[in-house]
Amino acid sequence: MMVKVRRTATAAAAFLLAFGGMSALTVGPAYAEDYACTSYQDKTFSTPGSDVEVSIKLCIEHYSEGGYEASAYYKWSGSGGTDLDDNRKFDRFDLQVRVEQHDPDIGDIIQASRVCDVRYDINTSGDGSGFCQKWYSHSRALTWSADGTVTYDIDRDGGGAYTWNLGGSPQID
Repeated sequence: MMVKVRRTATAAAAFLLAFGGMSALTVGPAYAEDYACTSYQDKTFSTPGSDVEVSIKLCIEHYSEGGYEASAYYKWSGSGGTDLDDNRKFDRFDLQVRVEQHDPDIGDIIQASRVCDVRYDINTSGDGSGFCQKWYSHSRALTWSADGTVTYDIDRDGGGAYTWNLGGSPQID
């Protein structure tokens, strides 16, 4: 499912305050000219104790100032307790969000990337949400999307790190 709307950054702030669990956010007068998102992508992790459910939605936005922002909105449930080694859910939980440009002759080009370490939050809060964003200043040329991956390591499973490849957002120009 694709969501594509025109909105202001103030509307984005209201969304985050209502659904993101944030207590305060300052947003300037930027205007999003184009916007597209994936549906939430869900994964249940078999972790020590109870399982942890994580959902992530990727969005790409073009702003009137001449740039693109990729966002990963995430939420989880079933975790919490502690971040102490040998007593937590994850040894690692890194969410990478990427701004990608699509060139028909070359393919996908990663223009910018950011990794957000959310291990501590998931390990210590039973339920929660947040976001990871990356801005890239560029003229409006070709098409753009948000993409991402999660690199995670479940505590005490002996398996090392795994990768969850997320489906990218629809393209915008």
